[in-house]
Amino acid sequence: MTELASWSEATQRDLAYAPGIAEEKLPVAPMGSAQLRALAHPLRMQLLHVLHTEGPATATQLARRLGKSSGSTSYHLRALHRAGLLEEAERQDGRERWWQHPPLSEGPMIPNSVPPEASDLERRQLQAAHETLERALLERDEQALQRWNEVRYDLPLDMQETQWIGGFQIWGTVAEVRDLVAGVLDLAEPLSTPPDEADSARTALHFTFRVLPQEPSQ
Repeated sequence: MTELASWSEATQRDLAYAPGIAEEKLPVAPMGSAQLRALAHPLRMQLLHVLHTEGPATATQLARRLGKSSGSTSYHLRALHRAGLLEEAERQDGRERWWQHPPLSEGPMIPNSVPPEASDLERRQLQAAHETLERALLERDEQALQRWNEVRYDLPLDMQETQWIGGFQIWGTVAEVRDLVAGVLDLAEPLSTPPDEADSARTALHFTFRVLPQEPSQ
């Protein structure tokens, strides 16, 4: 959090956040470069996602959930905690530490931009952190694509036909694109929580979504 302290309140407020999240849910301060670097690891992003969607858990429970060792999950949970991206939850068994995702209205959010008034050092740090984080996200997408290719022909035909991979060019104003992203994420939100019943007809899918401006400003 220390890097954020050097930014003016106006700078913090005007940074572009991950779009699609309603303004009333945004915190005042975005992540700094140290937090972005701490987040840029596929397992850490998995840990945050599971804690956000499924609630507090221990390193041992998360290791079982994700098929990792408890030593690995414990190490990465502590790193996320040091970066201010996780909170300790109330202990439920007195032995292991429990962890929880902070409420979206309180935790830092990922800035998509670098403010024009940022110093050269801040600009370099944030650009490097964005590159690291996006590389980790792309790696996760590639792992999901590989998994899809492993299982696709073993799935029922109707589930095979649910997949969609593609991309095309669109044109829009800033307001139109923000509305587009918000609308897509709002549609995905109800599906982001795992089913309660083991025999649910709902199955896990990987959802990836990118909107990438292609023209420099005039």
